[in-house]
Amino acid sequence: MYLAGHKLPVNKVVNSVKSDYSAQFSQREEKPCPVCGKTFDEPALHCKDYRVTGEVFDIYVCPDCGFGMTFPSPPPAEIGKYYQTPGYVSHSETKQGVINKLYHLVRKVNIRNKLKLIKRFSEGHTKLLDVGCGTGYFLSAYKKEGWIAEGVEVDEGARSIAETRAGQQVYPSIDELVASRRRFDVITLWHVFEHLHDINDSYERLLSLLEPSGLLILALPNPTSPDAVYYREYWAAYDVPRHLSHFSPASLNQLANRHNTNPDNIKGMKFDAYYVSIMSEELKGRGKISALLRGLWRGYLSNRRAQKTNNYSSLIYVVSNYPAVNCRIP
Repeated sequence: MYLAGHKLPVNKVVNSVKSDYSAQFSQREEKPCPVCGKTFDEPALHCKDYRVTGEVFDIYVCPDCGFGMTFPSPPPAEIGKYYQTPGYVSHSETKQGVINKLYHLVRKVNIRNKLKLIKRFSEGHTKLLDVGCGTGYFLSAYKKEGWIAEGVEVDEGARSIAETRAGQQVYPSIDELVASRRRFDVITLWHVFEHLHDINDSYERLLSLLEPSGLLILALPNPTSPDAVYYREYWAAYDVPRHLSHFSPASLNQLANRHNTNPDNIKGMKFDAYYVSIMSEELKGRGKISALLRGLWRGYLSNRRAQKTNNYSSLIYVVSNYPAVNCRIP
């Protein structure tokens, strides 16, 4: 099974990330995959919450479509405590440490690249919604380009910063927008969709806000990338339990097709391989200098191996709001 533009078969990816941990457990709970409906009954990995609690969570990987699920998944009423750390850079302005400084430096480049991408595919559309806008950097950049831009951010502190930066109201959820039946030409979620509960309901609610000819742009970590396969449970982009879902390219394609949409363009985010690899080295206990040097080398290797397959550490999916035509996973 292959996804167009990706030469790495799903069954090879699933087998490569299977761990021996599952053999230690005699009691297994069957779980249905929310993407394809198949059952997967054993965890592929055990990952630790390194940011806040130190708790260990399982990641189940569907043997059919490659979708990964964090278990147990904290319910919406409890998930907030796992974000309560000053080091959660997308919700703060902190520039302390090498990782955060690198994040802010790369963000400036990413803003330019994302604006170019949107201009390329939006064809003059001007109404944009940024879901999970954080502290408002992208939202502000959209407005400077002359677009009518709205933002959604659930974190109160980040939302306040975003409102000051963008000079406008930022919504705490999409509920008010859904109720008002607003429609947008482009909806962006930059590393946000993996945080959402109930991916099918969330996807449908996003589509309800999208114009019939609109675009849904999703940036997601790629658990089939070379750096993910190398670091396994230490791969920083698993970020359990904040990341509730882990989308392989095949599973995202299948989810989109299930909702009569089509991810007809997939772009790699090359900087993420370096950033994630450095963090992953730190999770393995490396010192700051060692983590930096090893992470840069691993990021380079990951990108080099991804060149032929487009299987980068993070991927941007440009999803058209119409069904795929003769485009499916065999």
